[in-house]
Amino acid sequence: MSRATLFATAAGWLLGVLLLLPATVFAQASADGLTGELKRFLHDEATLVVHSRSYLFDRQNLAPPNTAAAVTGGWIGLQTGWFYDTLQLGAVGYTTQPLWAPQGNGTTSNGTLLLKPGGYGFFTLGQAYASARWQKQTVTVFRQYLDELEVNPRDDCQLPQTFEAYALRGVLGPVTYFAGYVAAMKPRDYSAFINMGEAAGAPNVNKGMGLFSAKYGSMNELQVRASTYYVPDILWSSYGDVGGTIRVNDDLRVQLAAQFAVQGSNGMNLLTGQPFSTFWGGLRADTFWGPMAFRLSYTQVGSAASWRNPYGIFIGYNKMQSLDFNRAGEMAVTAGASYDFKGAGLPGVVFLATATYGGNAVNPATGAGLSTNWEYDLELAIRGDAMDNAPDWLKPFNLRNRVAFVDQFQGDRTLSSSFTEYRIQLNYELTWKGPRLR
Repeated sequence: MSRATLFATAAGWLLGVLLLLPATVFAQASADGLTGELKRFLHDEATLVVHSRSYLFDRQNLAPPNTAAAVTGGWIGLQTGWFYDTLQLGAVGYTTQPLWAPQGNGTTSNGTLLLKPGGYGFFTLGQAYASARWQKQTVTVFRQYLDELEVNPRDDCQLPQTFEAYALRGVLGPVTYFAGYVAAMKPRDYSAFINMGEAAGAPNVNKGMGLFSAKYGSMNELQVRASTYYVPDILWSSYGDVGGTIRVNDDLRVQLAAQFAVQGSNGMNLLTGQPFSTFWGGLRADTFWGPMAFRLSYTQVGSAASWRNPYGIFIGYNKMQSLDFNRAGEMAVTAGASYDFKGAGLPGVVFLATATYGGNAVNPATGAGLSTNWEYDLELAIRGDAMDNAPDWLKPFNLRNRVAFVDQFQGDRTLSSSFTEYRIQLNYELTWKGPRLR
């Protein structure tokens, strides 16, 4: 199905929703008048967001070249109100521009995913959408932001991924759901959208994705989530997790969670030329005691194939700053702790430290053992919105300082693929809301 056909279909869907509106909507239109409704649509209930982001990435490898860059940019977004409580429009433009983009033999910006190859910045229209809603069900078409478990914005660099999709979202009783067709995505370091077959790594293959997800509850009590996607002749994947909180007393609570997923090729197996399948599962326990938190997590990946996550950041419990720990056969364990300095009179400052071990990984084609990996992560975050009595201008301030030490061993030998990685991300956002949204 061509994109033109998809867009025409989606437009027809929107028109159908508009034509089927209850008579009460048109009664309201008659009472308010078209001029008042347009004012509410374009001004009174509109939102304008200007988000500034600067990012420093510096990976020091044992073997050159190192990868490093510093960039600035962010995004500007405008979203209207709901026209006759039914139709909404929105758009978001993104940019990343180099402050420092070395291109030497010893250090290069290529590989940082902050810029295009060669250190070039770019602009892109990452979101441009129209939505229509009725009875808590919303249809959204064209370029949009998706965060549906395995299909997500992968927002760990300068710019997030966005998607071209034709989707229905809504609430059915206690369950929120997403169902739709995803035609293309914009990777973090791309200005253009590419189809879902190409995004998975299948060259010269034009495929889209069917995607469904459902979510119930929250981790404060009990949460259950599930999703599945299908890209014909390329890849399918299904994921589920469950978790909840046990409150021991006012100062102590424990969160427990478990996850499981399966994945494989389908149809003509155009991704690798042959069929494959694998799984991964995980367990996680978090303990919160006053200003301190402790984490212990375990994951296991099937030995038949590495886990593929081409459409978003890997959501396994042991995904760390630099490594995903999702190689074929890999068993990984993480132990970590954090401290909120609010307990020491510094609200908004949080320190996090984790150590992750990944072993037993194999080459799925030969069965040969792969490296044993260790990653040690440290993070110091400063958030204005978590500061007591912070002025309004300070609340959007968010600074993350992160360092990862990655050691890779083959037997007793340290591999040259070991590295140290530094990341600094500074975010600041200005938001204007129409007078009826304040």
